[in-house]
Amino acid sequence: MRILMLIALSVSLSLFAATARAQTGNARPESSSTLSTSPADFSGDQTFSQFQRVTKGMKPPKASHAPDPKFPELPPDAEPRGTVVMLVGVNAKGRVEAVRVLRSDEHAFETSAVNTVKKWKFRPAEKNGQAVPVQVTVEMKFEK
Repeated sequence: MRILMLIALSVSLSLFAATARAQTGNARPESSSTLSTSPADFSGDQTFSQFQRVTKGMKPPKASHAPDPKFPELPPDAEPRGTVVMLVGVNAKGRVEAVRVLRSDEHAFETSAVNTVKKWKFRPAEKNGQAVPVQVTVEMKFEK
């Protein structure tokens, strides 16, 4: 059986919002993911300086392949739920090129989330009809 996952793809701008959801079911642990435009500015960061923030007039990236994260083995004293928030650089070909963890409740969740998001593929963001590299924020929630 596959991991129960609710993928919520939510991209919001000051004057623009779009949401898409997909769900797969089973009796195993649950995880969910949310994608949004990045409110943080990492333009001074060498890694993220090449990725634009999604702005008005841009068509945001859309996940075309987003595999489920695996629920990790946790230390005995760990909370069986947690959240990982990542800044993700999506290149002009729709591939994940850079990942930075902004917040993580448990290292085991962090490892699973980063490994999973690196496998995601997107229809690239567009500006004036041209594919452009952008940064987005992805939030993955884990619960057993």
